[in-house]
Amino acid sequence: MEQPLLVLVGATASGKSRLALPLARALGAEVLSLDSMLLYRGMDIGTDKPTDFGGVPHHGIDLLDPSERFDLRRYLEYADRTIAAIAKRGRRVLVVGGTGLYLMGLLKGVFGGVARDPALRTRLAGEPSAALHARLSQVDPESAERFHPNDRRRITRALEVYEATGLPLGSLQTQFGGPDRYPARIAGLALPRALLASRVEERVDAMFVRGLVAEVASLDLGPTAGQAVGYKEVRAHLDGAHDLAEARRLVLRNTLRLARRQATWFRRFPVRWFDAGAERNADAILDFYRGRTIE
Repeated sequence: MEQPLLVLVGATASGKSRLALPLARALGAEVLSLDSMLLYRGMDIGTDKPTDFGGVPHHGIDLLDPSERFDLRRYLEYADRTIAAIAKRGRRVLVVGGTGLYLMGLLKGVFGGVARDPALRTRLAGEPSAALHARLSQVDPESAERFHPNDRRRITRALEVYEATGLPLGSLQTQFGGPDRYPARIAGLALPRALLASRVEERVDAMFVRGLVAEVASLDLGPTAGQAVGYKEVRAHLDGAHDLAEARRLVLRNTLRLARRQATWFRRFPVRWFDAGAERNADAILDFYRGRTIE
């Protein structure tokens, strides 16, 4: 029987990257990142990108320039090749990250049930971004909440899906049918909400101290990378939209919102949750990965 993927998920700032190293060493595993922004070179401070891999091979990090577009389909093509290569080397695969859509795609495939509508896209191209976002708020408020008002590409796609089906994009993205593409054992790191919020605030403050503003100023951010939390708010500050204190407030607010969205995504999976603050959580997760009974 094919060995299952070993998956470690959780909200931002829950400690996934730190715990991945001892887990991977104990399992003889290589790490495949499940993070949509670690893919980009130079986006280091704002993503809290790990710098010390402790001798553990990591994949899915620093693959692209921030100006490049990226999507789920391209991630799956890369991930499938990487998983096959790791298995050929006789190693286990430890998938680590917080991008729930990527995990859904990895297990269920790509949602692609609505074709592009060139006529609709031409019509929408003539309308202001604010008007498109307001329309999306009426027919698909969940997507409107997730998408920045200036993210025309994703707003247009959501409106296109609604025009074709009468359903919000999110409801269709939950309809990944069929068997899993890979067997998987999914462990999750959980923290009480107040403690997670405290960790997020500490991380945001540390990012600004380490030079987040200078990092954003140095990058040519494309339509995908430019929507990353931390980068879009600081870019707006650099463009004169608000002062640095407001940029920090927005980064904190939006990071907390991201953590809530991640929690919503992971409710769709059979995750075995572990206390992220427990001293011996690595041992407990290893037992889970190895199929041992957990009391």
